[in-house]
Amino acid sequence: MDFSNILDRGARTAKPRTHGITMLLDRGEMGPATLRDLLSVVGDHADYAKLAWASSLIMAKGTIEKKLEVYRAANIMPLFGGTLFEYAYIKGHLDTLFSYVVENNICIEISDGIVEIPRPEKLKWIEKLAKHVHVFSEVGGKLAAKQLDWKTAIAEELAAGAMKVVIEGREIGPAGGETSTTFVDMICAAADPKLLVFEALERKQQIALILHLGQNVNLGNIPVDQTMAVECYRLGLKDRTMLVMHKGTR
Repeated sequence: MDFSNILDRGARTAKPRTHGITMLLDRGEMGPATLRDLLSVVGDHADYAKLAWASSLIMAKGTIEKKLEVYRAANIMPLFGGTLFEYAYIKGHLDTLFSYVVENNICIEISDGIVEIPRPEKLKWIEKLAKHVHVFSEVGGKLAAKQLDWKTAIAEELAAGAMKVVIEGREIGPAGGETSTTFVDMICAAADPKLLVFEALERKQQIALILHLGQNVNLGNIPVDQTMAVECYRLGLKDRTMLVMHKGTR
């Protein structure tokens, strides 16, 4: 008997997928060997892996290359985070970053959540990089909430070539606080939710977004060691979503 026949996936998308993606946050705690072991179990449930902040600049020599290999072997696309882009911007090294990203075929996130980057400049780099690699642009502030015309900002960045637009988690709700479903609804009215990625570092954000937008909401900043838990929430295999996902199926 096939034990997996018990599982009811509902409408949950499978890899390779264009929506319902899980973007991991690799905070650097795991070396390539530990990461390889973990992904042998959970790799089917993640699509992209962001090397957090600008941490890739201080990893031990050779670690980046090894991690890229591990992620690709698990069919997970590695991604440089937006903070690295912003750091390279203020240091005047975007051309160096561009060359490295293109030569190594690494996806990249382009953000302006910390550094004030002129709008045309941000759009220029989205367009330039999108000709070579997958680009995720991010909107929203990390240090303070941004006053944006969200619909226009998202539309401009998608038009410039962003594959999807990432919504900064601090705009969705404060650390440790409640998720603003009013804000989420406003963002979803501004663009097709399939083209948006909602950052959800914290468990309560993950649950709130899955319950509000469904099992195929695009989620970002999922800690690598929470990959299995998030997929269980998506499939109704865990406490807070089981009765919602499978209500009336008995």
